[in-house]
Amino acid sequence: MKKYYIFLITALFVLGACNEVEIDEMDPNNFADATPDLLITGPMLSNALTVEGELARLANIFTNQFTGADRQYISFNSYNVTAGDFDNAWGTLYADGLAQCRLVREKAIEANEDALEGIAMIVEASLAGTALSLWGDVPYTEAADVETYPQPMFEAQTAVIDKLVTLLDAAIGKVGDATVADLEFGAETVDQTTRNNMVWSEVANSLKAKLLLIKGDYDGANTAAKLGISGSNADWLINHDDGDDWIDGKMNIYWNFCVWNRDGYMGAGDAYLPNLLTTRGDARKDYYYIDWWTSDGSLYPYVWYGGIFENYAPFPVITYYETQLIIAETELLDSSPTTALEALNNVRNYWDARLGDGDGATFPEFEESDFANDAELLTEILTEKYISMYGQIGAFDDMRRTDNYINIPLKAGETQMPERFVYPQSEINSNENVPAIESIFVPTKVNEGTYPGI
Repeated sequence: MKKYYIFLITALFVLGACNEVEIDEMDPNNFADATPDLLITGPMLSNALTVEGELARLANIFTNQFTGADRQYISFNSYNVTAGDFDNAWGTLYADGLAQCRLVREKAIEANEDALEGIAMIVEASLAGTALSLWGDVPYTEAADVETYPQPMFEAQTAVIDKLVTLLDAAIGKVGDATVADLEFGAETVDQTTRNNMVWSEVANSLKAKLLLIKGDYDGANTAAKLGISGSNADWLINHDDGDDWIDGKMNIYWNFCVWNRDGYMGAGDAYLPNLLTTRGDARKDYYYIDWWTSDGSLYPYVWYGGIFENYAPFPVITYYETQLIIAETELLDSSPTTALEALNNVRNYWDARLGDGDGATFPEFEESDFANDAELLTEILTEKYISMYGQIGAFDDMRRTDNYINIPLKAGETQMPERFVYPQSEINSNENVPAIESIFVPTKVNEGTYPGI
């Protein structure tokens, strides 16, 4: 964990070098106060560790995209987790993330900086949305205020979703048509690459669509997604150092884990996704995985040059392709296969432009005649999303929400599909309101029902 803290501290100082910081003269190592445009980098980086770190790795083991290969990761590969495994991630999400978002919001209001307030609200929604998707009922209204609420209540999963949708609606009114490049801190934090033209209001709508999809509100998800990220170069990206100085603490977090911190802990030797890509002849196989990293030739996440997790590769929070695939699924569930197919092909074109020659050959578009019925089209949409969301938490959300519609195989010898993460031991020890759920096989509230499917 030390190198992760270096990552946070280094990036915070780099991003805030030109901003005003109030220093306590009696204790110069303690920052007494700082401007909100500097403080926002803290929760942004906590969000990075939340969606790109340990939680994402474990979710992708559960969805059979990675293999736990060493130490405690061998246990994870058999769905064996303990409450203590989630202490650090929970602290990062709440103490370092959600609490700081609310501080930034307060300071932004005082400074009359509407756009900054709105961005803090969007980051808060991303953090809390990740928490509720993985744990179900979670603290929200009473969270991150230990003086007033030393033992915050756990609110119903659906209630928190509704509150986050309201929060995002308010954020959209605050950010207006601001882009990532309109604010200096935003440009430095998110847009270190020329291919990112992120619009904050579109990001907020895509996050709304994602939350409503988790809830099973397919009409609402469809409406929000159509207002979401509208261009293939407008993703919300977590960008990393674009140089080769691997000791500066700003590298891609998957690279950090697989190379810098825990070499050999996580591979892909028994994973399902690489076999699926091979069967489909999908060019992403050689972008996602390598077989020359280990001496025995086993598969490994591609963390070197040209791979998806190379040290300076950006990592997505919410994307154009995820937004289009939400549209595709919800349109099909609403009996609009033509519109669904169009959205699916938008994603095919995205990947062709990124990994192919841009001529439609590597990822050819589908035609209506390729599918005998709507059930086959739905299977293809969900399979494409499973593949596109490699390394992200969203594939775990979909596996549970759709009752594993595309039949992702469980890990060898397992008979039950993981349905959640267990509450952290640190919260159990300090909060008597923690729900008495100790098994990862208990569905969260939104996943207790049956997926409508086709």
